[in-house]
Amino acid sequence: MYAQGCMKRPGTLAAIAALTSVAGLLATTARADDSSDAAAPANGRAPATEPLAAPPPSGHAYIQYGVALAAETVVSSGAICAGLPNCIFGSGGGLVVRVGWRPNDNFFIGGIYEISKQDPDQLYRLGILQQLRAEGRRYFATGREVTPFLLVGAGVAAYGNEWTVDTWGPTATLGGGIEVELGGPVLLLQAAYRPMYFHSWDVSGTELGSGIVHFVGLDIAVEAKDRL
Repeated sequence: MYAQGCMKRPGTLAAIAALTSVAGLLATTARADDSSDAAAPANGRAPATEPLAAPPPSGHAYIQYGVALAAETVVSSGAICAGLPNCIFGSGGGLVVRVGWRPNDNFFIGGIYEISKQDPDQLYRLGILQQLRAEGRRYFATGREVTPFLLVGAGVAAYGNEWTVDTWGPTATLGGGIEVELGGPVLLLQAAYRPMYFHSWDVSGTELGSGIVHFVGLDIAVEAKDRL
């Protein structure tokens, strides 16, 4: 009876109608918000947490060339210095001249001439190590200014007093490094393991046997790129 009485009052009916209208408006707004969220990916709007993709390699070819400061550290002189009080192969450093072809951003193929003064432990007046190598780099694009790479190479090496060639042999290179964009030229930092085989030779009446000298090489280079 009380409910019927309330339903007959105009104020009660108006309040019920107002509440019903507000509830319908809230439901319609919620459905619209859900529809907008579901349609966002279809409109091509990527989530804020989507990772940056590395850019595709450039199709442009370059001539890349430069100079470097190099350190050639002897890890082991092998059988060459075995049983001798002095070792003719010691660590040293020098300069590198490098020029090569870069068909795209991912690869480099080049030629290297390196000359370094090694410590001959007074067996030479001036121990000079010369290297002529072919090297290749495989870059891994990151989309940033710093790009890592792997390094492989092969060539020949010669060693002697001053500019003479007293012994020579093949050499190989395996290493890696990073290339840093400088807004034109690039800065390279690389390290490599480099074994070198040398034939036997005579030094001041002392016969030195053949063997493999194990080096670790470090390069700091500045190189320019000219587009072909």
